[in-house]
Amino acid sequence: MPTRIERIQKSKRNAEDEFYTIYADIAAELPNYRAQLKGKRVLCPCDWDESFEQQIVYSDGSEVRSPDLFNNLNFVKDINIDETRKSFEKKIDLIKCNFIKFLVSHADAYKIKSISVSGFNPAMQKGIRFQDIDYSNYDVVITNPPFSQFREFIDTMFKNKMQFLVIGPQNAITYKECFKYIYENKMWIGYHFHMTGFDRPDGTHIPKNDNKVRSCCWFTNMEVSLRHDEMILTEEYSPERYPKYVNYDAIHVKETNLIPYDYPDEMSVPITFLQKYNPEQFEILGCSGTLAKPMREIAEKGEYQQGGAAFYRLCPDGKYKYHREFPRIVVKNKKVRHDED
Repeated sequence: MPTRIERIQKSKRNAEDEFYTIYADIAAELPNYRAQLKGKRVLCPCDWDESFEQQIVYSDGSEVRSPDLFNNLNFVKDINIDETRKSFEKKIDLIKCNFIKFLVSHADAYKIKSISVSGFNPAMQKGIRFQDIDYSNYDVVITNPPFSQFREFIDTMFKNKMQFLVIGPQNAITYKECFKYIYENKMWIGYHFHMTGFDRPDGTHIPKNDNKVRSCCWFTNMEVSLRHDEMILTEEYSPERYPKYVNYDAIHVKETNLIPYDYPDEMSVPITFLQKYNPEQFEILGCSGTLAKPMREIAEKGEYQQGGAAFYRLCPDGKYKYHREFPRIVVKNKKVRHDED
């Protein structure tokens, strides 16, 4: 029987996972991948939607049986695009899954080969978990996966060699399991770094200024043209403007637009840097969570705010002698070299 703490943790995970992407955010992001969706078999897993049975028309033989950990029927359903579009014309406001709503509406224009959907309802143990899907039947995954399982979801995408476009928490950038793919230039940020809102299952709306909305972004391994735009740098380096950390040899760059154009060594930038990251211009060297030297080896207890691996700066006028930074990324400008002399 679950303990009280386990019940609280489960309730918290469910609360983190139970919100839906609004149509406006999907309509702003997906058109950028139109050419890449041509001829593709698209799968939308994780989007449990009880309206599927009423408004979405499925193709014959779309039920796929696979080994089930819960002794229930697992399924991925293929959508009959033409018939579903006709159904949408009459009942589009009843469709809860905005990914399906957008993809079906644009399937012909984008020349999408097929659209399939799956979902898992943990309360009823009904449906198919994303871990149990046979991804060999699909080319691209587009969804808003459970944030509590985001690490495992991304690993599942790479293990199955899938193209994907998904929404996740911005702090996933610094998850060890996710950052390795960013570091290896296998995963990056989409065209939008913030959402404009989310909808809850009860029909209420989470507005743009809510922290949940502001702290989410698109992750993908599909081509994003912005990744090849060179960042224009206008700031000049000086030791006074760009102090170094006490537990790692890198300068502190407060904001991405303050990156100096003339600094050849390691620079610490906020995770929002990835919005502007061009792999031809910058090299990612790591993140503060793995590079920072433990402060207990440098300072006395009470001189710094504890809380795990992070970069620290000397801050004699603050509450602590050493100021703890939020998670950061360390980069080098590939186009700046040391003077030969």
